[in-house]
Amino acid sequence: MTKIIIIGAGPAGRFSAMAAAEKGNDVTLIENKHIGGKCLNQACMVVCALSDISKHLLDVENFNNLGVIEATPKLNYSVATSLVKETQKKIRHVITKETTGTGVNYVHGTAEVDAQRKVVIVNEDDEYEYDKLLVCTGSSPYIPNIHGADKAYTYKDTLKFKEVPEKLVIIGGGSTAAEYAGIYSSMGSQVEILCRSQFLKMLNDPEAEEYIVRNLLKNTIIHENVEIKEITDTSVITNFGEIKGTVLLATGVTPNSEIVKDVVELDEKGNIIVDQYMQTSNEDIYAAGDVIGGILSTPVSRMEGMTAIKNIMGEQITPDYSLIPLTITLPYDVSYVLGNQVSDIGTSAKLPGAAGPGTFWHMLDGKLGYTKEVVNSDGEITDILAITPSSNIALPYMIKSIKDGNKITDFDNFLEIHPSTDGIFKLAEYFKRYL
Repeated sequence: MTKIIIIGAGPAGRFSAMAAAEKGNDVTLIENKHIGGKCLNQACMVVCALSDISKHLLDVENFNNLGVIEATPKLNYSVATSLVKETQKKIRHVITKETTGTGVNYVHGTAEVDAQRKVVIVNEDDEYEYDKLLVCTGSSPYIPNIHGADKAYTYKDTLKFKEVPEKLVIIGGGSTAAEYAGIYSSMGSQVEILCRSQFLKMLNDPEAEEYIVRNLLKNTIIHENVEIKEITDTSVITNFGEIKGTVLLATGVTPNSEIVKDVVELDEKGNIIVDQYMQTSNEDIYAAGDVIGGILSTPVSRMEGMTAIKNIMGEQITPDYSLIPLTITLPYDVSYVLGNQVSDIGTSAKLPGAAGPGTFWHMLDGKLGYTKEVVNSDGEITDILAITPSSNIALPYMIKSIKDGNKITDFDNFLEIHPSTDGIFKLAEYFKRYL
């Protein structure tokens, strides 16, 4: 039986802890804040909760415009945030029972690592010995070196808003900026996004960017190639003038690696350096999740944590970064792929969205989304971008099919759920017929 300590109870740490405990290891999971990590308590689940409200508001507006219903919804933001927090508590209770039910010793407190003695000290008092240590301490909002940056809010603060900001200035050009713009613009904010370079550049698709801005972000202005000079209590000073509003930073994250900064090697950004087996420069210490950088998402963190714990338990496996499905949560999900096997070399085709759940009542205004795919000369799908209500469900299953070796000629026996707005399978059928 191996004594394993895992620091951080987010997706990487919690799932790996349960897996190790179920194999009979002595597992201690240490968390200094809340179980569930950033995803449940500050980021993903908060976005999901608020996005559900914003989508409802947009639906009501559309039905009003069509004359189908007459309604004037009034949002009580403080009630919404209170209920989000109440729901988070219930979820934390459920997953705590799930975690400890596997035999994990769950400890709440602040940890320090003594690598020389191979112990972790909690709350400056209790000591826990380890044979192997797994660091899954996640990340925190990156605060740029801008005068007055401490006056701005981050994703950690959105549940602290007393009301929806009348004007919201978001600094950043990635998915977080887009998601909060979608949420608050739907709730009534006038939103301006300030990007250092290009908006949503990770999509590598100007057409997708244009579609998102035009159709999925209400009351939102995008400014690209902006230099931020100063942040005040009520505005942002830029190279083209002052923009007034509540300021929200969406400038990325920084790894929470301080706990082992003198124990293992870090890169120039502070990410813990690991090898392909998630092992650090210290043979008894492994790391996974946001704290090692890379593609930051809950499923990737979970995959890395599971890879690390299996290697700690004697296996020799590596994480699969070939095709990673990702989604930007907007009125229609914007689902795309990153990874070391994604390629735009081949034949590209685009399929307009179909009328179905979530889009039927937009058939008249043409806001149906679309799907794009790239297929190489061997009939392999190498890239997918889908802007549809069901894309976040369809994309990972298509990626699983691709990883299992299926090509565009291998979908004859595929039966999709109908009705659906999924264009991913339909586009594969298009390629089979016409290429």
